[in-house]
Amino acid sequence: MQSVAIVGGGISGLSAAYFLEKHAREAGAELSIQLIESRPRLGGVIVTERSGGFVLEGGPDSFFTQKPAAIELCRALGLADQLIPSNDHRRKTYVLQQGKLEELPEGMFFLVPTKVLPVFRSRLLSVTGKLRLMLEPFQSRLRGQEDFSVSDFVSHRLGRQVLERIAEPLLSAVYGANVDSLSARAVLPQLLALEEKHGSLWRGIRQARRAQAKHGATGSPGSLFMSLRNGIGDIIQSLETSLTNTRVTTGKKVAKVLRDNPRSAFRLLCPDGELQAEALILATPAYAAGELLQEMDGRLAGKLEEIPYHSTVTVSLGFDEKKFGRTLDGFGFIVPRGEGKKLLACTWVSTKFSFRCPPGRVLLRGFLGGARDPAAITESDDRIIETTLRELRETMGVQAEPLFTRIHRWEKSMPQYSVGHPRRLEEIGTLVSKHPGLFLSGNGYRGIGMPDCIASSSTAASAALHYLQSLR
Repeated sequence: MQSVAIVGGGISGLSAAYFLEKHAREAGAELSIQLIESRPRLGGVIVTERSGGFVLEGGPDSFFTQKPAAIELCRALGLADQLIPSNDHRRKTYVLQQGKLEELPEGMFFLVPTKVLPVFRSRLLSVTGKLRLMLEPFQSRLRGQEDFSVSDFVSHRLGRQVLERIAEPLLSAVYGANVDSLSARAVLPQLLALEEKHGSLWRGIRQARRAQAKHGATGSPGSLFMSLRNGIGDIIQSLETSLTNTRVTTGKKVAKVLRDNPRSAFRLLCPDGELQAEALILATPAYAAGELLQEMDGRLAGKLEEIPYHSTVTVSLGFDEKKFGRTLDGFGFIVPRGEGKKLLACTWVSTKFSFRCPPGRVLLRGFLGGARDPAAITESDDRIIETTLRELRETMGVQAEPLFTRIHRWEKSMPQYSVGHPRRLEEIGTLVSKHPGLFLSGNGYRGIGMPDCIASSSTAASAALHYLQSLR
């Protein structure tokens, strides 16, 4: 019986095992699958806790619906009736600007304000910033560089105020990243494609909307975000339950991966012995994959370790609604780095999603760390709570004491696709191809969200099965 080893038991590793089993059944193939996770539990950064009627997410609380992989997997796992959309009729996002929360203009397309009247009514941009934004159609393309930073691209096309007050805080909240070093080609491929085709983001967006209208896509759009009624952790539980032909081991660390020649089995060295497999999927952070492959291929390991990761901290806080003292008329706020705060963003969870807290209660979630504050991960719990509550008082006027707080720390969990990332991926792909049977999946390569991880694992599983079939 042919064998596959999967290192990593987060959403990527579990999805890889799920798709391997699925594709093997469809092909009538028998596989021996081993999944090895170094932590004592499965799920990686996905962890859902339930307490006193609250549903607390330590990691992601939802997934982007415009990438279908997560929704399709939920349906395949029998979770379709548990899918819930975000409450988009209440969707507003605020930006902290000079100590006050200002609403993002209506009609945002990715990072681009596209409606003239909402922009001019907004207090988020100054008159100078609004006029500079209006000049977008007349800006030439950035040329002479294979890749460039998000900072260079957005400021060139839309102006410094859009960069500093909209793009930077949005991307910091999503990536925990520094826009000065973040790759525009890796992070904003849709916007670059519009610019290259139409010479202007605004012209490109108008053309795209006209094309949608021409093809009948004029109805009200669906929700941008989807979650599960009882928390994202249900995906992990359902994946684990669905695995009938995978031997899952937790609390076991693989020290290194070796191989005698390109056609021999992979040897996974563990503290209690050695495992062998004909195919290997590394569903770990890129730097962890690099550490495992260091002796087998130092060049590949070096390229993987070039992908930087940042640490993040999430803080969940529950309040009594009567004592809270503020109506939450939106999904939360983001914080530009120029405001000098520790908070990157705060999600008003009880507004964004139903079923997250009991009646009469309020649930917030703050985000700290990332490239802006690497030391946040090392702060004590007391210091983190003190900082979070102080900044909530300063930004939202929250005076109430929380009913509870819960901190989750995620060390080196957020990859930053730095300038040159697309070329780096090409080089990694070339080096991986020299090791038949080796496959990579996870958030370090072509997308950091759950749908991206699931899609990358589906691709890796299909490729692994195809490789094993070629050996017969």
